[in-house]
Amino acid sequence: MTFRRAFTVLEVLIVLAVFGLLATLAVLSLNSARASLRDAQRLSDISTVRAGLSAYWLEKATFPEAEELFIGTADTNRLTSAGFVGQGDSSTPVYVEVLSSGPRANELYRYRGGANGYSIRFQTETRTTLGPPNVYYAHSDGIDREDVLK
Repeated sequence: MTFRRAFTVLEVLIVLAVFGLLATLAVLSLNSARASLRDAQRLSDISTVRAGLSAYWLEKATFPEAEELFIGTADTNRLTSAGFVGQGDSSTPVYVEVLSSGPRANELYRYRGGANGYSIRFQTETRTTLGPPNVYYAHSDGIDREDVLK
């Protein structure tokens, strides 16, 4: 009687369990990295809008008036001397040529503005330099958790 060298069922199950665990850890790590990347994109978008609003204020000594406006839609994807407008508007000067919506599908940044200030609402998914995942509001003087015009 000859014996063949082969793996036992237990050895195969252990190897499969280890591979499954490693695959799960890789997917979790990838999802976390993607969320961090989306947060970095959000912060970049908000920084671009804030810079454009600063230029707008320097020229007009006011901010665009809006009770509630969603940035990045077809009607609000540019910032010009006329405020937030669509690509078809020819108002000049143009402060921000293309305003993007959030990095996820159907995610928009909410803008409220008045003569003396503005508030841009956005939400993070991971811990950032701002703090834990939460809703934040950007203003002319910084970013915090207060939805007030400043």
